Amino acid sequence: SQLRRYNAHVFHPQQKHTNTTMAVTVNALFKKSAPAPAKTVKKTAPAKKAVPAKKPTPAKKAPVTVKKTVKKAAPVKTTVKTADLSKWYGPQRKLYLPSGLLTTADIPSYLDGKLAGDYGFDPLGLGADGAIKQYRVAEVIHARWAMLAVPGIVIPEALNIAGGDWRETGKVFLEGSTGRFGPAELWLGIAVAPLIVLMGGAEKFRSDPASAPSGFVPFKGSFTGKDFAKLDPINPGGPLDFYNVAATPQDLEILKVKEIKNGRLAMIAMLGVFVQGATTGEGPAANWGKHVADPFGYNFVTLNAVDRTPVL
Repeated sequence: SQLRRYNAHVFHPQQKHTNTTMAVTVNALFKKSAPAPAKTVKKTAPAKKAVPAKKPTPAKKAPVTVKKTVKKAAPVKTTVKTADLSKWYGPQRKLYLPSGLLTTADIPSYLDGKLAGDYGFDPLGLGADGAIKQYRVAEVIHARWAMLAVPGIVIPEALNIAGGDWRETGKVFLEGSTGRFGPAELWLGIAVAPLIVLMGGAEKFRSDPASAPSGFVPFKGSFTGKDFAKLDPINPGGPLDFYNVAATPQDLEILKVKEIKNGRLAMIAMLGVFVQGATTGEGPAANWGKHVADPFGYNFVTLNAVDRTPVL
């Protein structure tokens, strides 16, 4: 069969050409007569109706929290003012006379301004013997007694207490008008004995602080005698300064000046009480009440005035 095919191709070339021509012609006829393939038209889906857009809901306004920034006040700087001691101590202190009438050159050398209340006043020269510090101790102690005595005299009399008049206190007590029972001597001993013990002990410990026993005070706690060793015996402060009023040495020096000034005034007041009681025979509260009721009719001038009413 292969040989036949070979012969057909080799020995009959025209027949091969004819067959090829016919095949082309038949194919062309079929192409013309064959109906064109139908075009497939894709049906488009009906357009969806446009949904009306929803109105945008207004967004809720979130509450605006305004933070109030409160500026803190700047801390106030507390400047501790140091007390000016130059007008009370030293060569530039105040004197008992104005500067034009008296200078530090005119006062005794022992009044050098180291003591509280030193105004250069010593007309009798009592401090020339060198005992000026001992005199200061005596002055302060008497001043403190006077400051206690003045209210102790005036207040009982003003309240009209039995024996309130200081001139009659001992007399009323001894006569029993104060409501006591038992002999007066017993009560006198009871009143005097504690004073001797307490005041004597306080004076001993003041003059010899190292011998003072240990103790306890409010707001300060426990203390011993050694705590007073380096302190001023007349103005110790330290454990006896309950309320810490003399927190600094400058405060203590100012308080010394205030104490001696008020103490001197109280001593003068006590002198007035003694003279007034001897002159009028009444206490200071009674004298003051009468003077306030009639200032011009009851005073030291009218009490000693001589009646010069003419006699016809």
